[in-house]
Amino acid sequence: MPRDTGGTARTIELLWGVGSPRGARGPRPGLSVPGITRAALAIADAEGLGAVSMQRVAKDLGYTTMSLYNYIPSKDQLIELMIDAATPEPPAPEEGDGWREGVEQWVRATWDLYRAHKWILKAPVNAPLGPNQMAWFESLLQSLSRGGLVGGEVMAVAQHLLASTRGQAAIAADLATGETGLSTETNDALRRLATPDRFPILHGLLPTDPPPGGFDPEEEMFAGLQLGLRLLLDGMERHLQRKSG
Repeated sequence: MPRDTGGTARTIELLWGVGSPRGARGPRPGLSVPGITRAALAIADAEGLGAVSMQRVAKDLGYTTMSLYNYIPSKDQLIELMIDAATPEPPAPEEGDGWREGVEQWVRATWDLYRAHKWILKAPVNAPLGPNQMAWFESLLQSLSRGGLVGGEVMAVAQHLLASTRGQAAIAADLATGETGLSTETNDALRRLATPDRFPILHGLLPTDPPPGGFDPEEEMFAGLQLGLRLLLDGMERHLQRKSG
């Protein structure tokens, strides 16, 4: 018989700390939603999201699996709690910083968040329902609004920045853990395959002499993210100039 998880309404109750534990047997002394979330977060940080299950968390805490379900009805809801708990205070712009600096700080901080908790990149992408996630997204919206974007423009650019940052971070994480990655051997193979007659642009972009220490996927991907971000913000400025003109 399917477990009644309460859907979005129950997820919001858990994230915002409202309501009370549900279940026929009631709460267990020593258990709490924050405590369960912290235990699951520790597992994910150490072993990845695949290691997290209600059974594993219950075992680490010394309780039965059914005891946890009285507090958090499903693993999906537990993951939402974990992501919100892993999200710190949003980056605060320094005095004198403009809107562009605010956006760049947000992207840098988001990249660092994904590096610290790589398992987030394996979690489903949902709307930011938790207080920490909402505050994080709000800080980006505020910087874009200070830049002059209005209405749907703000949300469109914010969603693009979030998707770009997450996507680049996911690629960097996969390359860093893969057997090939951006190695010298891979680069040499690409140069042989991407012949100048068939793939002239790609061939010209591949370095002839890779760095002595090899490629650092995170460094390379973040450098590309930064360049793309600055080009996007340049275009945003020109768009706003045309509107005002």
